[in-house]
Amino acid sequence: MTVSDPDANSYLLMSPARIERTITRIAYQIYEDTRGSDQLFILGIHKRGYQLAVMLAEKLSGIYGMPITARPLGVKEKIGTAIPADPELTETSRGKRVIVFDDVLYSGRTMFEAIRQLTMDERPEEIRLAALIDRGHRRYPVDIRYLGLYCPTKLKEHVHCRLSEDGKAEGVWLISSVSSLT
Repeated sequence: MTVSDPDANSYLLMSPARIERTITRIAYQIYEDTRGSDQLFILGIHKRGYQLAVMLAEKLSGIYGMPITARPLGVKEKIGTAIPADPELTETSRGKRVIVFDDVLYSGRTMFEAIRQLTMDERPEEIRLAALIDRGHRRYPVDIRYLGLYCPTKLKEHVHCRLSEDGKAEGVWLISSVSSLT
């Protein structure tokens, strides 16, 4: 990955192979927790969370021996803006074990909003949260059940999960400016 800012440094946190192994590990953890359940529902937040959720659903399909699909979940980006609830999504999640997947967890606000949206109209049996990376700056009360890597960062640092358009993992980088390293 090239970083456009000449004062920035990037450090590879997860290679494509490590992302693959991490998704496989998370899939087996979910299987152990939900074994025998045909009520599994996988949701991915935003573009990268959804792409990772698709990878997870493929792994789970192989483990369960039956098709498991992932669906995208849109959440509002800013306070005061609303994305209308998808009636098909809330209806489909009723009574199911829902796994919500995102690429990078920062404050927890996005996951908190996802939970709020899922519970507005219908009630899933349970909601469990998964993330590839947790930056450790939690401000909302969310509990990540399935986690790839805990990487506490400085406030000026950024974690970027890069996936190709066809959903292949390219890596996860920690990007920091030179001034934040001092």
